[in-house]
This record gives sequence, structure tokens and C-alpha cells, in this order.
Amino acid sequence: MAEIEERLLAGTLKAGDRLPPERQFAEALGVSRGAVREALRILEAIGVVEAGTGSGPTSGSMIVNDSITGMAMVLRIHLRLASFTVANLVEVRLLIEGMAAGKAAESATTEDVESLRAVVEEMRGVHTTASYNDLDAAFHVAIVRSSGNALAAALMAALREALRQAMVDAFESLEDPARTMKTLTDEHAAIVEAIDAGEGSSATKLVTAHIRDFYRAAGFDEIGWG
Repeated sequence: MAEIEERLLAGTLKAGDRLPPERQFAEALGVSRGAVREALRILEAIGVVEAGTGSGPTSGSMIVNDSITGMAMVLRIHLRLASFTVANLVEVRLLIEGMAAGKAAESATTEDVESLRAVVEEMRGVHTTASYNDLDAAFHVAIVRSSGNALAAALMAALREALRQAMVDAFESLEDPARTMKTLTDEHAAIVEAIDAGEGSSATKLVTAHIRDFYRAAGFDEIGWG
């Protein structure tokens, strides 16, 4: 595992690359095939590699192209182990999304804004709480991505995936989920307009109020991590 990490850091391994066959890898490292197999099993479990089967040039384990699923799984486990409070969660979202909304107002492209508007329009349809939550997550991740910070976008995507069930439970706990969905969608539309107008301060304030109001309305501190 340390060897794979070192190669990733050095750039000799990158997303999408295929790892050497177990026997060749074991010989190169001077360890048993069992040690290599166990390391690959762990890396597969945490979403770093995908196991391959068969033989030939297309067989063997491969470094994943999208690490968000693995990041979300590890984050979800640590959220439960560390017993983070809702205040911690809200503060992290406000820090990331407040910064991102302000930067997005400066750097978002026409394509970014059109994509955000498309998500908002899709939200105006009829949805279950789960399908609406997925669109909500996509919208907020897209805002962070529009800021130009790829790491922040990946972290936000992993955070939302880790908390997906808790967010769905929060929606379902509302007295009138449909009305709340409409309110949230209207707030999303206002955020997009602020970003499109280049009004960073306004976008940050709108996102901040939007997040705080939802957690307050949902009584999220009573939901748990799901």
C-alpha cells in the first residue's frame, strides 16, 4: 500500500492506470503474493482500486478514475466514529459553500450558469424526497465546482454522498416536504442569479441563509446520521 501511495505521489501511477500482475508486483517489492493481494483488497474496499479478472493486458487491478465513492464511504464511517455534531457539519458546509459561491460569482462560465439553471428547472418537477435530495446535492456540488476548486468540489460531493440518507430522512421529517422543495428551489434560483450577475457577496449571503434555514426547519439535530 505504501508503494502504491508513493507511486501516486510521484506521478508514476495515476487514475486509470493498471497495476502490475500480482506476481510481478510481489517480486518487484520483495514480498509474498498474499501480501500484495491483501493490500489490493484493502485498497479496493476504500475505493482506490478496482479489481480486475481474467488474463492479458486488460486484466488486473486498476486505479479508479473517480474516487468520490471511496471518499464518501470513509467519510461516512468517520462521521459516525467521531460523533461530529450538527454544528460541525453546518459550519463546514458554510465555510466551503460560502467561499465557493463568492468565487463562483467571479469565475463561473456561461456553461456553469446554464448547468445550474438546468438543475433548478429539473427541481421544479414532481419528485420524491430522495430524488429531490439527489438534485439538491448535484446543485450544491456544481456551485463548488464552478468556483474552480476541484478539491473542494470533491470533498463536497463526498460529504453529500456520505450524508445522503440523513438528508433524505430530514426531508421526510418536514411537515410539508413539497412546499419546502418549492422554497428551496426558489432559493436556488436566486443564488444562480447572484452568481450570474457577479455579485459574490450576495451569493455568499444567499447560500448561508439557505443552508441555515433548511437545517433549522428540518430539526436536523434530531435526525441522526442515518
